[in-house]
Amino acid sequence: MRELNYLVKIEGNESLLERFIEAIENGTVKVDKAYPNPYLLDTGEKFLLGKIIEYFFTTRAFSKDQYIAFFEKLRKLNGFDSYYYSLGKQTEELVFNTFERVKKGKYKIFIPKTEENHSQPDLSEDQKELLSFLCYLAVSHIKYGPSYASVTANEYFDIVTELGSDEVEKLKKFGTGKLPKELTNYKDSDFTAKANDVFATINIKLNDETEESYGKALNFVNALLESDFPKSYEIAFSSKNKELLPVKGLPKCGQNYLFAGAVKYPNLHKSILEYINLSKKEYEWYNNLEDENCAMPSTFAVFALGLQDEKYFETLIDYYKTVDEEHQSIQAKFTSVFLEKFGVTKKSIRVYINALLSMQEHPHNKAFIAYFSAENSLKLLLDSKENFAAYYFTDQDIKEYSDSGNDTQEMADYCWGSIMYTTFGQSKGFTKIVKELNEEQRLIFEKLQIADK
Repeated sequence: MRELNYLVKIEGNESLLERFIEAIENGTVKVDKAYPNPYLLDTGEKFLLGKIIEYFFTTRAFSKDQYIAFFEKLRKLNGFDSYYYSLGKQTEELVFNTFERVKKGKYKIFIPKTEENHSQPDLSEDQKELLSFLCYLAVSHIKYGPSYASVTANEYFDIVTELGSDEVEKLKKFGTGKLPKELTNYKDSDFTAKANDVFATINIKLNDETEESYGKALNFVNALLESDFPKSYEIAFSSKNKELLPVKGLPKCGQNYLFAGAVKYPNLHKSILEYINLSKKEYEWYNNLEDENCAMPSTFAVFALGLQDEKYFETLIDYYKTVDEEHQSIQAKFTSVFLEKFGVTKKSIRVYINALLSMQEHPHNKAFIAYFSAENSLKLLLDSKENFAAYYFTDQDIKEYSDSGNDTQEMADYCWGSIMYTTFGQSKGFTKIVKELNEEQRLIFEKLQIADK
């Protein structure tokens, strides 16, 4: 049996656990950097956080304010991800033991759909407080968890509503109430905006489409994102003349309309760049887009600026390096438009290849062949192939390859094979392409191919 260098047993360690709780409340506890990151006292003792939370629930009579204060300290210390599972497990157990109608399945609590839930007994003040705490947990999932945590949050909201509390309805109307009203509500003669920090919605309406009104809209959104607003969210946009970005296949949505309109004004580009820096976070999503249109926040703003000027190429590259390549592919719609705008140059090819690397398999487009068959384009491709690791792998990439036993050059060759497919199609069609090239171009094209080993 593996010997642990941290404690997990509650029985017999009650006095030590009290010291851990006191240290958490006083802000003197630390977190061990080694997995599974037990909590550490300045005297050297270590305890697994899940057991500290279990002890807290079993020894402290429920008090919404006391519980929230304690878990907010944990969140600020080490993030919601460090304890959401343990907190959810203990909270569900408390709800299950408090309400007869709540049942417990293998993985979660629920209210059976077969029961008649029309006549409900009045809730006691203690029960209202507990359901309010369950709402707090749900809101925490939305604000601090990944986008898919909204599933758990909605399950909690459903339970709260079915047990007879009106708190979810209040949250829908007013949000948590923790953000200042000037951040969540604005109205003047040409611009109206409202935001809800529980359901992560931003509603924008422009009465006049001017530089000033778009500037107000961007300032409103940016101020929200600088606050404690959820990092996955949706933007609803209304105006008389909704413009779209010139990228075929992009979904018609609020964020598309907002940045297609705002980018027309060069004075607003700084605000758009600020929005990108505030919103671009891996594993976060625009909540009003699904399936093949899934997009990380900042996507439409990046596309808008990316078609304006070469000075935003680094913004594009940084975006491509940030997206979740396993679950996002909407950026493929942008690639051909980018090439049409800028062609193949020493600068633009870096953007192109990073675009291809930003997803598991960028689809081939026949139009790409013409862009990359010219002699200068072929030379730029060969330069990228010969310097692939230096140009396109970060130090972190190389370290990860080394740690996992993968050879850097083999990984570069693997990536290059994908780039050749996206650019020129399947290798069985290379013969046809070669026939259209002159002798010098053919020599370069042959060097672009990876020899069979």
